[in-house]
Amino acid sequence: MLREPPDCPGCGGKEFTMTFEVTETFLPHNTTVIKQKDPDRNSKKRVRREHFNGMQANNQGLLMRKERLIDKDADVYYEFVADPNTGEVLRSEHGRLSDHKGYGSAKQKKTDT
Repeated sequence: MLREPPDCPGCGGKEFTMTFEVTETFLPHNTTVIKQKDPDRNSKKRVRREHFNGMQANNQGLLMRKERLIDKDADVYYEFVADPNTGEVLRSEHGRLSDHKGYGSAKQKKTDT
């Protein structure tokens, strides 16, 4: 059963107007991903070099400026992450790819003791 809306205390009328305003900010950004592939290798090892440059959301959903280079043939790993609003460098790493183990999906799972 629907209830009638109450009369307006100011004019006694039953008609009313509601106004909603939705504001959203959109910040465009460019992201470039370049992959060099070797067609003679199987699918898992086909990508030999990958370069990412652009914006990527972190685990809190905030956009960060990120540059990453993974070169399997030259054994190079480089990653630079900075907050685009403050310029604060959150991560800067450069080294051998063969030394870069145990990160991301390759992390060791915590065991309950």
